[in-house]
Amino acid sequence: MLYAKIGIRNLIKQKRKTLLTLMTIALGFSCLLLAKGYTNYCLWGLRESIINGGTGHYQIFRAGFKENKNDDSFAFLIQDYKKIIRDFSTMPGVKFVAPRLSFSGILSSNSQTTPIVGYGGWLDEERGLTSFSLISKGSFPRKDEPYGILIGGGVSELTGLDVSTEATLSVAMPSGAVNAMDFNVTGIILNQLEEMENTFAFIPLETAQNLLDVPNAVDTFIIMLLSTDHMEALKERIQTICIKHGLEWRTWDQIVPYYSGAAEFYSSSMNVALIVILSIVVFSIINTMLMSVYERIREIGTMRSVGTTKGQILRMIHAESIMLGVFGCLIGFVIAFVVSSVVNSLGGIPLPPPPGNTRSYKGLIFLAYSDALWFSLIFIVVSSLSSLFPALKAVRMSIADTLRWL
Repeated sequence: MLYAKIGIRNLIKQKRKTLLTLMTIALGFSCLLLAKGYTNYCLWGLRESIINGGTGHYQIFRAGFKENKNDDSFAFLIQDYKKIIRDFSTMPGVKFVAPRLSFSGILSSNSQTTPIVGYGGWLDEERGLTSFSLISKGSFPRKDEPYGILIGGGVSELTGLDVSTEATLSVAMPSGAVNAMDFNVTGIILNQLEEMENTFAFIPLETAQNLLDVPNAVDTFIIMLLSTDHMEALKERIQTICIKHGLEWRTWDQIVPYYSGAAEFYSSSMNVALIVILSIVVFSIINTMLMSVYERIREIGTMRSVGTTKGQILRMIHAESIMLGVFGCLIGFVIAFVVSSVVNSLGGIPLPPPPGNTRSYKGLIFLAYSDALWFSLIFIVVSSLSSLFPALKAVRMSIADTLRWL
């Protein structure tokens, strides 16, 4: 505590140099924290857009379905699925369970046709699963519209279909025969990914079962949780239910592995930014401490001549550098908090669509106290170590040389 008080007094005495170093540390800290906050938002947005874009937190299949889907997906249908849904729905933290029946086929308008990959599902649950997608025209099929179809924006452009127009959907049934039904387009949805928009189609589950002639059967369950944070706690329960019914499960990031690559990319970018900013801060502190020590050589000599030991002087200078780091981080956190609050309150920074996506978005800044604490520890340690060289240089000089210093 004594050396901390002495360090603060010495910093106050060196006002100009102290202010310069504090601002260097504060700006470096705030820039790094803001960059990490933007990265946090990007990863959160990517994660939630995947989960709420139709993927859900967990997907459940018949064992072997994913590996053999291209061979004969109808061999892995799940019968009497409502009983299984009840088992999953009773788990704490589950928002809902949505059954799906996938199909692929040809969607035809009066003049154009295009291949589609779609699915049938329960209407209310599917609305919840696509909360991050935008319905640009129309709406989801209503319960009184069993032959309503929701198509992607790309499908609409390729076929010329619009809301309230008629379309014919042709699919292959398990028997090998082809079945077709006429549908009325109720809405056009804009997904996050362009590839999905170009092939997307959704119809009510019972209609899909009739179209494929597989009554009371689905091929996938989508489990949506109240929070993504509940995923780890539910893994064991989900595994138990899957074993009981001969099922297997995958998490959202296993289904869409793109997220892992994006997270690694952002992490690498942050490491580069951390190295660059820390390098600037280190050289700034070293420069300030060198100037401060050189201007106080005679003072240090006088202190040593009256009995102050080398260790005490080292601890005094060391305390000054720690105080610089602490106060610099506090100021930097205040700057980052103010900037992020202003940016978020204004609705974010307008950004163009990322590669492969179709919609622009607003960039926000999600500051995390854990990041602030971690960066503070790094900055304080770096600030402490950067004072080591000038402090050693000062105490290694003889008392006579320090008293003659000009």
